[in-house]
Amino acid sequence: MEFNATFLISAISFIIFTLIMNKIFYSPLERVINEREKFINDTKLETQNTNIKADTIIKERDEKLNKSYSDAKELVAKKLDAANKNSKEKTENAKQKSTEEIASAKLNLQNEAKNSNEALKLKVKDLAEVISSKVLGMDVKIADTDQEIIDRILN
Repeated sequence: MEFNATFLISAISFIIFTLIMNKIFYSPLERVINEREKFINDTKLETQNTNIKADTIIKERDEKLNKSYSDAKELVAKKLDAANKNSKEKTENAKQKSTEEIASAKLNLQNEAKNSNEALKLKVKDLAEVISSKVLGMDVKIADTDQEIIDRILN
């Protein structure tokens, strides 16, 4: 193979062409590629950080929801217990009040029955005296011992 001036000029031309292409085409292209690669890497890193923050926020939200749920459940249980206790107290109070009212009514009825019996005894005594007076034709008074006999008859 022969090395002459055309080979040397071709080699120099190629080197000059490569340097010019490097300066004009490859350098800007390499710079754009590096910028895009840096942008992609930065965006990827930012996305990872955002995902980590989102996971943290989701965990905090779930913890708060669970805590709120358990607090609400506890509050409902407390209110239900208080309502049951209040209901039992009111029921007991009502039972006690009704028992007292029944006892009072029984006592009143017994007193009225006793008073009615006394009044009835007096009327029976008066009626017996009137009947005896009319039958016998004279004034008859019934003594207290006779009243005991009338009481036995009525009871």
